[in-house]
Order: sequence, then structure tokens, then C-alpha cells
Amino acid sequence: MKTKSVKRPLWRYVLLVALLLPGIASPAQQHARQSTKAPDWIKMMDDPNVNFFVIEKSFNDYWKGKELPVEEDEILDVKNNSERKRGFLGLFKRKESEERKEGQQYAFEYKKYQWWRRQVLPYVQPDGTILTKDQQIRIWQQQKELKTNINAKQAKDRMEKEKKDTGNSQQRY
Repeated sequence: MKTKSVKRPLWRYVLLVALLLPGIASPAQQHARQSTKAPDWIKMMDDPNVNFFVIEKSFNDYWKGKELPVEEDEILDVKNNSERKRGFLGLFKRKESEERKEGQQYAFEYKKYQWWRRQVLPYVQPDGTILTKDQQIRIWQQQKELKTNINAKQAKDRMEKEKKDTGNSQQRY
């Protein structure tokens, strides 16, 4: 009889664990699925037909209220870095908040966006469209030709000025 009373509670515990285990794993999996979904602005940077103002709004909306990742120049700038003023170890003392974790999760993409923005900004049209790579190359070639022509004209002007100067100096003597 003692063996039956021992088996019943054991089965109850096994049954209880079996019922609770999927319930515990489900929220963890759901949270993992939510955190793997990348923000829209990350995908939009790769689209050549994206409207600049749409991606900029998406980026700003995402980072609104979140702590921005620390950039390398901020770490190295001793004067303006308040954490650095508190001491060298102040750089390593960071709050582990959800916002900071999320900000650090997309730190690389944040820097990639900043770089993309600097590269694209000169080619943004008033309606927000970005010139194609072919159009950008054409503009670059035109600027290169213009610079070459200006340099050639300046060299020609210098040569003429030197000829005049040498001519004037020979007449004086």
C-alpha cells in the first residue's frame, strides 16, 4: 500500500510540470520572435527606390525616447564627454536598462544609417527621391571635368603671368 501512495503524488508532480512547461516556454519564444524583427529603416536603406524623407521619419520614430548608441568620437572627445569627466571608469559604468540594451542591439545599424545618410544627402531631390547610382556617377564626372578645367585655366593664367613678369623684369635692366 505504501508504494501506491508514493506513486500518486509523483504522477501529480510530473503531470503538473508537463502542463506548465509549454506555458513557460511560449512567452520566451514569443519575446524572441518580437526582438528578432528588425526596424523598417534598416531594410529601407538597401532599397534604391526609397524616399529619403520616409526612411528619415522611420529612423527618428524608432529612436524617439531611446538612448542613442555611443559613437567613437564621443568616447574619444575628452572635453565634451560627461562620463569621461567623472573619471576613466565612468565609461564602463553603464545603466543596464531595456532602452540601452535595445539601443546597443542596433548600434551597428545606427552607425550604418548615419554613414548612409551622409553619402546620400547630396543626391536627395526636393521630393525626397534619391538619384540613381548612374546619375550620381554622371554628376561626379561633371564635377571632375569642371575641376580639371579650372586647374588647367589657373595653370595657364600662372604661365601668362610669369611670362609678363619675366618680360617686365628684362625691360627694366
